[in-house]
Amino acid sequence: MGIEKMELVSLVGKMDELDRCLDKCCESGCFHIEPAFSSVATANGLTMLNEKNGYTAQLKAFERLASDLGIELKETDHSDYAPRTPEEFEQRAKHIGESFEEQNDLKKEAMQKISEMTGAITQINHLKGMNSDFKEIFSCKYVASRIGRLPTDNLEKLEYYDENFFFIPFETQDLFCWGMYFCPEAEKAIIDDLFRSMYFERIQLPDFVEGDSDEAVKRLTQEIANQQTVVDNCQKDIDIISQQAKEEILKAYSKLIYLHGTFELRKKVGFLSGKFYMKGFVPKKDKEKFSQLMQGFDSLTVTFMPPDTDANCTPPTILKNSRLTRPFRMLVEMYGLPNYDGFNPTAFVAVTYTLLFGIMFGDLGQGFLVVLLGLIVGKKINKDAGSIMKRCGFSSMIFGTLYGSVFGYEEVLDPVFEKIGIDFLPLKAFKETGFILITAVGIGVGLIILSMMINIYIGFKQKNYEKAIFGCNGIAGLVFYSSLAVGLVGTMMFDMKIMSTPFIIFLIVIPLVCIFCRVPFSIALKYKKFRLSADEEEKMTIGGFIVENFFEMFEFLLSYISNTMSFLRVGGFVLSHAGMMLVVMTLMDMVSATAQPFVLVIGNAFVMAMEGMIVAIQIIRLEFYEIFSRFNESDGVPFEPVGVNFFAQTE
Repeated sequence: MGIEKMELVSLVGKMDELDRCLDKCCESGCFHIEPAFSSVATANGLTMLNEKNGYTAQLKAFERLASDLGIELKETDHSDYAPRTPEEFEQRAKHIGESFEEQNDLKKEAMQKISEMTGAITQINHLKGMNSDFKEIFSCKYVASRIGRLPTDNLEKLEYYDENFFFIPFETQDLFCWGMYFCPEAEKAIIDDLFRSMYFERIQLPDFVEGDSDEAVKRLTQEIANQQTVVDNCQKDIDIISQQAKEEILKAYSKLIYLHGTFELRKKVGFLSGKFYMKGFVPKKDKEKFSQLMQGFDSLTVTFMPPDTDANCTPPTILKNSRLTRPFRMLVEMYGLPNYDGFNPTAFVAVTYTLLFGIMFGDLGQGFLVVLLGLIVGKKINKDAGSIMKRCGFSSMIFGTLYGSVFGYEEVLDPVFEKIGIDFLPLKAFKETGFILITAVGIGVGLIILSMMINIYIGFKQKNYEKAIFGCNGIAGLVFYSSLAVGLVGTMMFDMKIMSTPFIIFLIVIPLVCIFCRVPFSIALKYKKFRLSADEEEKMTIGGFIVENFFEMFEFLLSYISNTMSFLRVGGFVLSHAGMMLVVMTLMDMVSATAQPFVLVIGNAFVMAMEGMIVAIQIIRLEFYEIFSRFNESDGVPFEPVGVNFFAQTE
């Protein structure tokens, strides 16, 4: 377990081999590309290949074709599909599209006619009382006519006007009255203004409407049926085209996704004097595999270097974990990956998370159900989440056995422990409240000290002496915190006179002074003498140094207290779990014997759902704020090998 070792790789070759080189990098599955651009490279004349991706338009063209033909896009093997250039894909898309567009245009035209005729029928149905031919009425030379609808409230108001018109209502509903008005051709402008003031909404009947209302509806209905036949026939032809073109469209689209993705990688490639320059990281264990893939090029030069060779490139982080601890990487990644020179905390998280969950949610029966639920979640939803639930369930079963709790029954396991001869078990929560809370704080102290030791290890590994020796989580902080904890425990619990004057001076006061003066002390240790830059010397004053570090010291001391007291929640949830199950048992005693099984099942389900979720969240909080914050620097770069993800491209 740890962090995977990396190698920095430099690739240099002729431009005509760039596409093939990128293909091989994607095929390797282990090449993390870095931009070739840097200030040094710019000074040497290296430029980036900021070319326009020629496959974008073709990708969209095939997306439209698939959408129009009702083809669901999915990743398909395209190894035997010949076209590769944008021009070749454009010709194939055009060939498939021409046959489709011909039928689709006929279909659209027929559907447009159906829409128009359906709308006309809707309007004509309001004019059922009209028995005259529409064309004859509209062709009158001296009489103007208008069809439409008028608000029902304004219908009676027409009687108050003396102008030359008359209105014939055909259908009256709650809000509108459909009808028609006639007026002299010479006065139609005045009458039209009058009806507009009455909120008359005119209906324009299409030219193809002929005959009276009944004849028009009958004729339009027959024409709609004819046009629907055209639509159906066109759709059948489109379905045939879709079936014939489906395989090619899927292959073409899949290949375009790949070509488009690899072309995008060119944006990180440098160019100079007819050659391309590319760099990235490869895991050390895959070095030979990558080297073999890069053989067979005429001009390609592959150079492997230590990961810290180029200061402009940050080595990516790959966490190495065993099978038992691997599921807990999701929690580490949630907080943030450690940097390449950092510490992989996955195993630490796996042990502490599992242990704390069992302590806080200890019940043999409920833990068994958590294991079963983890099996289901692992198969159906998320493998890592299911694995975490199984491990936590087993831990809950172990501590549930120690507590003697089985689905809330606290006396079930008593005979077992009596028979074995263990008289101090099971551990009853309400009888051992003080012991549980003190133990919870003790666990917190132990975990905080362990996290400090990890920080010291990381500090020395990075040659950061302020962090490793003089920081609040370094050796000085470790000595101060552990000495204070030992002193308080010995004095308060065992009445031991540990806090003597030498003890206070050497193990409490001196570590505090080291933390207070951590910056000058670490500089002096690193450079064998105290020195500051010109800017730092101008800014630094004795008074400013004292005030700044005083408040930081106050913050450090407060964090020691608050972080330690936070672990009281571990004991608190032990008592909370026992208390909630006591409520369930009390409710069972209050109901009839028939209802007791239902209360037991519902009560256990409620406690598992609510407290299980809260405990899981609270442990994450303890891990992140009380433990991780002491050593984990979450500024790592995730390892992202170049490749083309079909589903990511299609989102």
